[in-house]
Amino acid sequence: MEAKWISIEYRRVENGVNPWEHQSTADYRKAPLKNGGGLPIFRKEFTVSKEIKDAVVKATALGIFELYINGKKVGKDVLKPGWTEYRKRVLYYEYDVKEYLTEGVNCITGVVSPGWWQGRINIDTYPKDNVAFLARLDFTYADGTTSHVSTDEDWKCKVGGAVLNADIWDGEFYDARIDNDAFKYPGFDDSDWNNALIYTNFKGEVSKHIGPAIREREFLNMLPVSMKLYEGIRDNGTDYGEVVYVNEFEIGQEVTIRKGQTLLIDFGQNLVGWPRFTVKGKRGTSLLVRFAEMLNDSGDKSRGNDGPKGSLYTENYRSAKSRIQYILRGDEFGETYNPTHTFFGFRYTEITADDDIGILFIKACVVGSDTKETGRIRTSSEDVNKLISNVIWGQRGNYLSIPTDCPQRDERLGWTGDTQIFVNAACYNADVREFFHKWMQDMRDCQSENGAFPDVAPRVRVVGEGNAAWADAGVIVPYVIYRMYGDKKIIEDNFEAMDRYIQYLRSFGLGGGNAVYGDWLSYEPTDKEYISCCMFALSTMYMRDMARAIGSEKEVEYAKLYEDIKKHFQDKFLDENGKLKETSQTAYLLALKTRMLPESYVQEAADCLEQKIKDNGYRLSTGFIGTGILNQTLSEFGKSNIAYSLLLQTEDPSWLYSVYQGATTIWERWNSYTIEKGFGDAGMNSFNHYAYGAVLEWMYKYMAGINNDFDEPGFKHVVLRPMPDTRTKDELTEGQENITFVEAEYESASGLIKSSWRMENGTFVYNCTVPTRASLFFPLINKDENSTIRINDKVVPVSEFERDGNRIRINLNEPGSYTIE
Repeated sequence: MEAKWISIEYRRVENGVNPWEHQSTADYRKAPLKNGGGLPIFRKEFTVSKEIKDAVVKATALGIFELYINGKKVGKDVLKPGWTEYRKRVLYYEYDVKEYLTEGVNCITGVVSPGWWQGRINIDTYPKDNVAFLARLDFTYADGTTSHVSTDEDWKCKVGGAVLNADIWDGEFYDARIDNDAFKYPGFDDSDWNNALIYTNFKGEVSKHIGPAIREREFLNMLPVSMKLYEGIRDNGTDYGEVVYVNEFEIGQEVTIRKGQTLLIDFGQNLVGWPRFTVKGKRGTSLLVRFAEMLNDSGDKSRGNDGPKGSLYTENYRSAKSRIQYILRGDEFGETYNPTHTFFGFRYTEITADDDIGILFIKACVVGSDTKETGRIRTSSEDVNKLISNVIWGQRGNYLSIPTDCPQRDERLGWTGDTQIFVNAACYNADVREFFHKWMQDMRDCQSENGAFPDVAPRVRVVGEGNAAWADAGVIVPYVIYRMYGDKKIIEDNFEAMDRYIQYLRSFGLGGGNAVYGDWLSYEPTDKEYISCCMFALSTMYMRDMARAIGSEKEVEYAKLYEDIKKHFQDKFLDENGKLKETSQTAYLLALKTRMLPESYVQEAADCLEQKIKDNGYRLSTGFIGTGILNQTLSEFGKSNIAYSLLLQTEDPSWLYSVYQGATTIWERWNSYTIEKGFGDAGMNSFNHYAYGAVLEWMYKYMAGINNDFDEPGFKHVVLRPMPDTRTKDELTEGQENITFVEAEYESASGLIKSSWRMENGTFVYNCTVPTRASLFFPLINKDENSTIRINDKVVPVSEFERDGNRIRINLNEPGSYTIE
């Protein structure tokens, strides 16, 4: 972009403790936001002398920027330009702005906050510096002549406006008494503003934005499900007591909040974004909005409560202030506001004020990367349906510019382990192809000279690199995107970087690299060297397949390396009888997943895994790594019924356990909160942490059967392999019932696929719709060789079809809809 970076002397005013290197964060979290005096504003007036044919603006910033032309916000995108590895790259956004311009004098304005560049979220990764702004507006007149306006030292700048302070972790301080619009229009008197400073510190590349933009996703916005007013605290025999409710309001009803009262709002869903509210009150009244995922349940410290029963539980936000401070302008009929330079993870909101106010309207606006949602699935179990919803909401909240681990506390980082564990499920839920093209660009930009991928991308100073199952995301993610979308470009773009990573692992020998995190948060330990070796094998196996896909001669090298790793594994991790020395659930899963075992031992190993699960009360003991492949691997090795028992388990640890504790998203820990004991350790206790939601891949791929395991990626040849719940009464664990129907659809890269089944009086009825040729591997519930099946209106003997174990293969050679029973 032919323009100059411009800047102004400015430093963030919130310099809170670094939560990664200091443990005492509560005092900072509870303190008010500081008045920073405003944000950097850059403006330029220019003349359009005649009719315009077209006009395009390109803009970016070091920091979060908002762009205006003649007072009108340009585009619908928010939190621009997103997070990248700022030492290497920043992305610019491009907009058609012909309709924004008029003949005569016009004004272009940029407002910039610290964002990911200089906000607390960077954890001192980048040097303390100013924010900076870059823009170029090109327009063509109707007669073919051209003109442009670009950032340079002639632009005017000032720290000001109504946004007095903004930080991603801490929130936004807004004073509505300050005119936040006049400077965005032509004719504004900026004679006391300074000329912009030319900024020369950025040495990276300015490249065009790729991937979905961050937007307010209006179809997801939510009204409150309850609004309660409380005032004071009563003693209930606990450390903090409980709040005293004085009123409850109908949704949509105007709410009056008196000084000293608190309005508690429940949106019914843990989500990510911001509130939009209309408030009425006296000019100068100060309003405080706070956020939380959970409420204190008793007021008892022994249960982890940090305040009275019924109030916001915020200790798990650690040092993140996560608040809005808003000073009213005093409009007679109310004033409407939402933040623009921060975002929050929350279900609950509390509003207080230092004088009486009226809340005329409020809703929660959902904000995230605008990925088209492509999957829908429903079952006969309402508990499972709730789990499905929780998984989807976790993805909606954490896919925001990058795939974050959590969206609420003083973290929100692009953890690579979480990313690779969940990426398959993500591809079913939404079209994330371009989202991951962008993130893999971040991974390349963050790759070390030695070839190691980082453990978070973009990098932050306090997190390492090259760790097994985390850094392997640099190989696993491109492989999954290739398989799900038939996208060879992601292989080609990243092949050199992936190869460098494999060479980095080879430098440690055949056992792979480090494994600092192990099987994170598992209930049963697995040797870290074992994990490293298996993950090295998995990445090498995927590299072999990707090399084949693009016709690279490296395929032979990777094939040999894989066999060498496999031999090393068997030499080191099998005993003299050829059995695994490591016998955790995750150990069996990894060995089966990566094909590390002698063929003669595979079935026995799968049986041992099944028995371990049964001996553990039909419960898992896996952490992040094992859980990510648990049910998928069980089904792959003929153990779908035990996978159903795990899915429907309701005791700790299990997917449904958190559902029964009131979850509306996936939690960081299986027991982040329990009705019995209260809150877990607040030092690491997110209530929106999507990784364990990887089980949704199993629901689509195996339970519903929408598979792509043929060598034609992107569902060019659809494979349907439904795996119904065939547990007998003797096999059902206590309190469980069979799943009796599943309905799923997926908008694949090749078109819409529908797959549904139901069990009716011992008969298996299956319906599907395919956009291209497909192979259906139909399960034989009735093992009678003389039985028949009906395909649409045609009855055919089972014996006429090719057998595949306890299935028959039915070739669906034409696109269309089919019913088979």
